[in-house]
Amino acid sequence: MIEAPETAHHAHGHGGGHRWFDIVMAVAILLVSAGSLYVALHTGHTMEALVEENERLVRAQSTPILQYDSGNVDEDGAAAQVFTIRNVGTGPARVNWFKLDHGGKTYSSVTDLVRDTGRGPITFIEGSVNQTVLAQGDKRNMLVWRYPADPVGRSRWKQIDKVRGDITVQACYCSVFDECWLSNLEADLPKRVPSCERPVQVK
Repeated sequence: MIEAPETAHHAHGHGGGHRWFDIVMAVAILLVSAGSLYVALHTGHTMEALVEENERLVRAQSTPILQYDSGNVDEDGAAAQVFTIRNVGTGPARVNWFKLDHGGKTYSSVTDLVRDTGRGPITFIEGSVNQTVLAQGDKRNMLVWRYPADPVGRSRWKQIDKVRGDITVQACYCSVFDECWLSNLEADLPKRVPSCERPVQVK
């Protein structure tokens, strides 16, 4: 008896399960990639913000503030005209120019104002601030003029003492970062300016 040959049966696999697995894996990879990109961007923005904040702190620690003062008594308590400028800020100040205004005239130094009070020899100690650098906490005496012994000198000394409070001053100075300010050297905050040009009408 001849038996009929067996016919091979091909099993038809269901690929649906594998297809869903591939889709889920692809979506997971996309999500991980998107998450990594977001973290990278967020980290970049955070680092930029930290750098900017650090720059602001460095500038804040290097910002000079100049103040002007005058009086008629020196440190020893003797009668003297004393004009000073002090850096009360947190960094060195490069003074590009300094000027005084009084009676419709502009002067580039206190001593020019003193010399304009009359003729005759007078003796005083002067210090320039134009084109100089004042370190943090530095104080500069622009004028120390002790009360003169001669009548003419006393008259001129008293002229300065009388008008001291009417004198207005202005200066433009820059920091080590070339950030510049225009200031009346009083309690008001200095005004930021692009640069310090020479003032006009300086005697």
